[in-house]
Amino acid sequence: MRSFSFSFVTEALIADLCDIRGSYMRAPDSCFWVAEAGGAVVGMVGAAPSPRGEAMELKRLSVSRDHRGHGISKALCGEVLRFAQARGYRAVVLYTSTVQLVAQRLYERQGFRKVAETSPSLFSSLICFYLIHYRLELPSRPQGFPYSCTAEK
Repeated sequence: MRSFSFSFVTEALIADLCDIRGSYMRAPDSCFWVAEAGGAVVGMVGAAPSPRGEAMELKRLSVSRDHRGHGISKALCGEVLRFAQARGYRAVVLYTSTVQLVAQRLYERQGFRKVAETSPSLFSSLICFYLIHYRLELPSRPQGFPYSCTAEK
């Protein structure tokens, strides 16, 4: 099952991560952040409007194994929440899998609540691999709360 889930996640990442600028930096209400340590990228997260546009979607949160446990995931998650709130979104949604237990704990500690579980395919349901849908309602945006995302050249 681990190789299936790894394969599924890898394929799901290919399209947007091959063109971060086009997927996140040029699209309205989208952004992409990286965390650096010692001149190397050690973490990343993206944000884009959800397919129906009613919420901001937190996407591709990842931190290198050597840098986990130092609050980087929490900080990146916080950036997405602030960005969404500044853009006037009332909620942030995300999707993770049943095998990503550490991610589930992180999101739940940040205030996200499970709203659904779905199976990406018949095969995935046969091996009990599900996507978990999370949602976090945001407080209304305070006045004069600017936030911008610009592409670094």
